[in-house]
Amino acid sequence: MNDIGTGKNFPPENPCLMDRAISYSLVNFGIVPNIWLFMNILNRTRFVGKDNIAGMKAPWILMSNHVTLLDDLFIGPLIFFPKGFLGYRFIPYHAPEERNFYRKRLITWFMKNVKSIPLMRGRGIRQEGIDRIISAVKKGGILHIYPEGTRTRTGEIGSGQPGIGRIVYESGAPVVPLYHQGLEHVLPIGNRFPKFGREIRIAIGKPIRFDEELTMENNMQTWRKITHRVMEGIREQKEVSSAKWGFRRVVTGLKNSA
Repeated sequence: MNDIGTGKNFPPENPCLMDRAISYSLVNFGIVPNIWLFMNILNRTRFVGKDNIAGMKAPWILMSNHVTLLDDLFIGPLIFFPKGFLGYRFIPYHAPEERNFYRKRLITWFMKNVKSIPLMRGRGIRQEGIDRIISAVKKGGILHIYPEGTRTRTGEIGSGQPGIGRIVYESGAPVVPLYHQGLEHVLPIGNRFPKFGREIRIAIGKPIRFDEELTMENNMQTWRKITHRVMEGIREQKEVSSAKWGFRRVVTGLKNSA
């Protein structure tokens, strides 16, 4: 058993040259080429709105709906390519649930070196992982996180967690809303291995800025306002996706359809 919940699983706050080199090589020469092949050749990925992030300068946060355990792995390399090749700081941070990914040493090493800052479900809005995420973004980092906090079982977009509002408020970073559909066909809940020949649709919105909310008090009410705006932004991208490609029924539970 690894050091679950101890904070030892966080990537270094001030990574040395070796830490940066390992992360850069692992992401750009290991993950990115393989995921690009998987998502574009073995499956078909379609985008709308990618130009909305073309000129984004860090810090910023990408927030999206959540349908599979490996959404970060499938989506991130496509969203952040090719800017990740510009340097370590262009590789995004992630916020996985710690119990899902940190029970074996090799996976823990991998997660630390792909800039994952784990959160623990049930530890609340003031847990160390959220503090570390805020610090990373404030220092000029990019973050990809799921405001619902867990995967959907119905295909519907759920409610966002107020901790998301705290991250936005205390980092001051804009949020780019994203809606994706199709990964639930690639890796349905209950399946251990991904499927091929599926279509994935990704709609990326324009950055949401929170100038008004940042003048309010730093409290739960303000965080909820911010979270509400984020979720509305993701729902708007669902409408963009439907307008672009039409509505498609979402797979639920363990059942998969072509």
